[in-house]
Amino acid sequence: MYPVLFRIGDFEITSFGVLVAVGALAGGLSAAERLPPGLPPSAALLLRFDADKDGLITKEEMETGLKADYAAADSNSDGCINPAEVRAENTLRLRRDASQASPLVDWNLDGCVDIREFGNTAHSYFDLADRTKDGRVSQLELRGPAMPVAPRVIPAPAKSATETAGPASSTTGISPATAGPTARY
Repeated sequence: MYPVLFRIGDFEITSFGVLVAVGALAGGLSAAERLPPGLPPSAALLLRFDADKDGLITKEEMETGLKADYAAADSNSDGCINPAEVRAENTLRLRRDASQASPLVDWNLDGCVDIREFGNTAHSYFDLADRTKDGRVSQLELRGPAMPVAPRVIPAPAKSATETAGPASSTTGISPATAGPTARY
């Protein structure tokens, strides 16, 4: 059916097999490995809800994404994620998010995960990340306090020729070249 590219004993490699393997390798990156540089792996949890891909997650985008994820996890559409559906959702999360996966838990132990329980982790993370409390989380906010942003470099104003020449000999003040480790500038 598919052309055989080569054989090793009884094992055949077809063009279809190569396409599947390449696709698996390309799509095999975890969500954390596909993040913009400088963001912690946990940022993948919220960035997947960025519907318009502008790098800014709004509360509305998160809510819409959570509702769609809940509907997908509720395979029998009864408004309740039962234990079998919880296991399936946790398998999906582990495969998608790897070490950053947050398990789905029936916190009130009623045998049914409702939308509130389903969105607990995302809501908590959103509330923590939204430092400006404007209902939006930027990539800068996702960096968190442990991921400092390099300070902005502001060029110094240009000095005139007389300022840069200075006095012919200066013996006052401390030079950084001669200052010891305790010198104060």
